[in-house]
Amino acid sequence: MLTQAAASRSGRLLLHGEPGAGRSTLLAHARDRAAALGMAVVHARGAPSESAYAFAGLHQLLHPLRDRLGALPDGQAAALTEVLRPGAGHGGADFLVSVAAQSLLTEAAAERGLLCVVDDAHWLDRPTLDALSFVARRLCGEGIALLMAQRDPVPDQPADPALPRLRLDGLDEEAASGLLTDRSGIAPDPAVVAELVRRTAGNPLTLGDLGTNLSPEQLGGQEPLPSPLPLGEAVERAFLDRVRTLPAATRLGLLVASAEDLGDLPAVLTAATRLGLPATCLDPAEEARIVALDGRRVTFHHPVVRAAVHSRSPATARRRAHAALADVLRPQARDGRRAWHLAAAAVGPDESVAAELADAAQHARARGGHAEAFALLERAARLTPDVDVRARRLYETARAAWEAGRVRQTQELISEAELIVREPDVLGRLLRLRGTLHLRAGVITDAYRTLSRAADCLAASDPEAAARCLVQAAEAASHAGDLDRFHELGAAAARLSPGTPAVRCTHLLLTGMGSVVEGDVAGARALLTRGMEEAVALDDPRLLAWAGTGALYLGEIAQALALYGKVSDRARASDHVGAQPAHLDLVVVLEVIGGRTTQAADLAEQGLRLARETGQENLAAVHRARLALLHALRGNGTACREAAEAALSTALSRRIGLAVATARHALAVLALTRGAYEEALHVLNLLATPQAGTGHPMVTMLSLPDRIEAAVRAGDFDSARDAMRSLEAWQDGTATGEVRALLARSRALLAQDDEEAIARYEEALALHSGSVPLEKARTELYFGERLRRARKRVYARRWLRSAADTLERLQMAPWAERARRELRATGETTRRQGTSAALTPQEVRIARLVAQGHSNREIADQLFLSRRTVEYHLYKLFPKLGVASRADLTQLYYADPALFE
Repeated sequence: MLTQAAASRSGRLLLHGEPGAGRSTLLAHARDRAAALGMAVVHARGAPSESAYAFAGLHQLLHPLRDRLGALPDGQAAALTEVLRPGAGHGGADFLVSVAAQSLLTEAAAERGLLCVVDDAHWLDRPTLDALSFVARRLCGEGIALLMAQRDPVPDQPADPALPRLRLDGLDEEAASGLLTDRSGIAPDPAVVAELVRRTAGNPLTLGDLGTNLSPEQLGGQEPLPSPLPLGEAVERAFLDRVRTLPAATRLGLLVASAEDLGDLPAVLTAATRLGLPATCLDPAEEARIVALDGRRVTFHHPVVRAAVHSRSPATARRRAHAALADVLRPQARDGRRAWHLAAAAVGPDESVAAELADAAQHARARGGHAEAFALLERAARLTPDVDVRARRLYETARAAWEAGRVRQTQELISEAELIVREPDVLGRLLRLRGTLHLRAGVITDAYRTLSRAADCLAASDPEAAARCLVQAAEAASHAGDLDRFHELGAAAARLSPGTPAVRCTHLLLTGMGSVVEGDVAGARALLTRGMEEAVALDDPRLLAWAGTGALYLGEIAQALALYGKVSDRARASDHVGAQPAHLDLVVVLEVIGGRTTQAADLAEQGLRLARETGQENLAAVHRARLALLHALRGNGTACREAAEAALSTALSRRIGLAVATARHALAVLALTRGAYEEALHVLNLLATPQAGTGHPMVTMLSLPDRIEAAVRAGDFDSARDAMRSLEAWQDGTATGEVRALLARSRALLAQDDEEAIARYEEALALHSGSVPLEKARTELYFGERLRRARKRVYARRWLRSAADTLERLQMAPWAERARRELRATGETTRRQGTSAALTPQEVRIARLVAQGHSNREIADQLFLSRRTVEYHLYKLFPKLGVASRADLTQLYYADPALFE
């Protein structure tokens, strides 16, 4: 419209929207833009104090143009002069004034165009509105842009209905995020942005205020958003203008409605009658379009009005409203609503209210409402008068905060409770929770010390809880790479009262793993086997995970996979947000070992996202290291190095030896895929002597076959033989398992004689169970390479073909291409298999679950997605696979399962 006016083509537009929708901001932008185009600008703004004075608005608009009155016909000039003269009355010549106004505006637009800006048109006097409507209907080629704005809703629409209108709606999440970032200086969490848009209807004025009124922790999602939201004075003033004109009884009724979160109209009206209000108290608010009443619900037309009504009411009135609602809601005490209103009505500590809040919190936690439980418990702790009871409730509040993924608040609550705690068992539980935080988001060595101290505090009163502390301390030692600690942890478990199976299982597992570290593999096998049986019988996810790790330490990979699979099932069923990243890490290991790299990458990305969202940066480093290894296996060098560097930047400073070692192993594997054997050997040699905080003995053991291969191909046979001795020591006492197959393959690589090498490779292939398809495929590849060089080309083709097919299915591009190249060298023409490369990892996983008969809801639960996200992915992947229904997808799955790997 401005561009057209600058080119002598007129236009008109009415902007309208709720308070804070951005009308004035856009008008100011239009004025700046018009000035930049060289246009003249005049403006006026309606005001309630001037709405009774005829032509007050027109006086504002035309007064800057009074020096041009001489160019108008005498009659028009006289009419306008009378209007613009100070103290002039209304002579009644409205038509002539309107004609004169049009003539004066046309005269002002003649040289370079004119922008007329009128804000708050709903407060203009009626004669001014009539004159502007007269002008608007006659605009054509004068070069005038008439831009007006008015607030919604207004009972009597003042602007001419013929005027084109543009409604300003709330901002979407992307725009809201940009505004919040601009005002706060930080990028807000997407989930926080979505919640703020929901609670403000995207109102720009409100969002802009919240960008400065909310803390960085609240915007980042580390702390919950307050309720009601902290509104600025300008926001409250804009939204409460109409409320202030209502009768006192209606304003009090609105306060009761604002205090009832669910909009339960019967409850609101019953509570209002308890306060002496009539049943019709909300009718004036409905007539003013502040609320809508439908018989069962009372809904504010804008959520900010609700927040403003509540926050701007006197504290005594708010307490009265909440007390009335609590009395009304007595039958539903356990849903938390009554308890919450009682708490809002309380003026000091009150054990009866605190107990009701705590009871409601337990029911919320039982149905998976950890955030709700946290809010209820936090209020209960504040209202608890007894010091010891308050310490216990602060611990429960901290635990609920942790379960809801709020790390910062968990830390603050623990510190607060530690200042007043006097009971050893409560102190032990607080220390365990603090140790868990150190484990997930602090220095790993601090986690070990804190968890060991927690076990000491709990040993006498709760041996089973003490045993759980020792298991977590073992996790801290493992993440640090300080496996020598297993021996002392096993000894601490032995000192606990052995009255429960969980304590006995903990002792067996920790003592057995300590024996593995000390080199007593045979003794460890007996202890760990019994521990695994106990863990399976108990069906405890934490003990099952450690049983799987014990099997892995013994080289019993198939058994480890089975145990990790049980943990995977528990992880998918869990609603404990804080525990998800740790559970997912075990599932990622399971998928990598099983050769399901697409699923592993997807789960590692989920684990990384959840770890970051819940403030668990230590686990985020572990997930980044896992991703680096997956990228290396696929030959994606850039992504591998970026993920490894990100993991190392956190892991080295926090002494997370597991992440350091895994990231370095990833870089070594990447070098192997490129044929840079000396580089790979250099990195693997760094892993050879693991130190706590910078390495990990288990990663060292698992990387031994790679180290042997790198050393042989680099011509460093002394290093290869040294690594071979370590591998032999590890597999000592192992009757079955993949480790013996890897040992045979490594001996084949070292063999100088072709016949000896062939025999060793055949031994390795006989030992491979297929539970680790990548390693079996690598053995086939190396065997085929040796056979081709021994001029046994026909025999080589069988193994090279099998290796190429498996490696392509696993999407291990570097090794797959190497296998195809070797196969071509034997004289066989190769072709690349069809793959699911067109599908993203998430799409592959969803497609497989659909084909296996899972519903969209079940898939969403397993993958931690929304049902709508699952539907979106299905919408995209059906055309990619060339299917039109779930039945077609299932048929394709059973016809060609390789597409879904």
